[in-house]
Amino acid sequence: MDFLRLSYKMERLFLIYFIKYMIRVKLKSKGIYLVFAYMILLLVSSLLIKLVEPADSALTHFDQALWWSVVTSTTVGYGDLFPVSNPGRIVAVILPMFMGIGLGAAFITHFASSLIERRDKKMHGEKRYKGTDHILIVGFTTETEQLVEEIRKDETYADQDIVLLDDMPRHPFPDMDRVCFVKGSPDTLNTLNKANVKQAARIIIHTGNDEKNLFALINALKLKHQACEITVRCISTQSLDTFSSVQGDFQIIVQMTAEMMVQAMQDKVHIPLQILLKNDAQEEIYYVTVSKTIPNLTWWVLHDYLKDKYNYLTFAMQTTDNRVMVNPSKEKSISKGDGIWLMAQKRPLNITWPS
Repeated sequence: MDFLRLSYKMERLFLIYFIKYMIRVKLKSKGIYLVFAYMILLLVSSLLIKLVEPADSALTHFDQALWWSVVTSTTVGYGDLFPVSNPGRIVAVILPMFMGIGLGAAFITHFASSLIERRDKKMHGEKRYKGTDHILIVGFTTETEQLVEEIRKDETYADQDIVLLDDMPRHPFPDMDRVCFVKGSPDTLNTLNKANVKQAARIIIHTGNDEKNLFALINALKLKHQACEITVRCISTQSLDTFSSVQGDFQIIVQMTAEMMVQAMQDKVHIPLQILLKNDAQEEIYYVTVSKTIPNLTWWVLHDYLKDKYNYLTFAMQTTDNRVMVNPSKEKSISKGDGIWLMAQKRPLNITWPS
């Protein structure tokens, strides 16, 4: 008897938990009706079997009758309890067995279809994102997959969800862990809210179109919380002044690879690069070729010489066999025909090389 009571309590707790779960996942009204119909069926069958069974039957006790209704309607049928009278057997056939099995099959079918529908909505970006502290990528281009992969490689963002927001038909990366998809026009307030922009930790805007980027930026600035950082990608340098005129705290990056965009998020490398890549800046990057053979010339000797004589800052070189070296070692030898990248206020012409 103690075992039966324990089993009954466990069955009842499971049923309560299951019903709560159904409500939490927001099944449609049909699913809720099926749950309540099944509960009413259990109640009615338990009361009827209690009334029609003879006094010496265990089923005249309501708790035993309810236990019998549950195991019979679910086709488990332990055999520990059973009706002994003909009216009781009729109740068993009509209510727990016949109607119970029918309702159970209908509910299982509805539950399975609800799960499929939820997955389908997730795949097509129809569900609202409810997480927090996520990285929101507004827009989708041919570089987005690499951008997501580069973010995933950075340990700083290992525990954060990535939410893709774009007006494409379905999730582009369904097999990637912690990558969600929200469908909608990336430059509208409604879609940004659908992606829970107010709770995002970082926002990356790169739709592939400066006009859309601009509208998305303005709307994101209205909705984001104070600590959220925004990085917007500027396709054309001609649009830089327009982006710069927008009031708010955000970073503008000019055309960059995915790796550079992730590094820009962390180390703000885009700020000096943006200055260097603008045609009207005071400092530019130039490429010059060593035009003569200079004995014992090393990288650091040339670096000091050009800095002292012309205020040029060298930072990379290309050897005659096309190997590119950024920040070479001090002792790296320099030969005729080697290329040098340097920063200067105007194009270097007529350089006098060290003798």
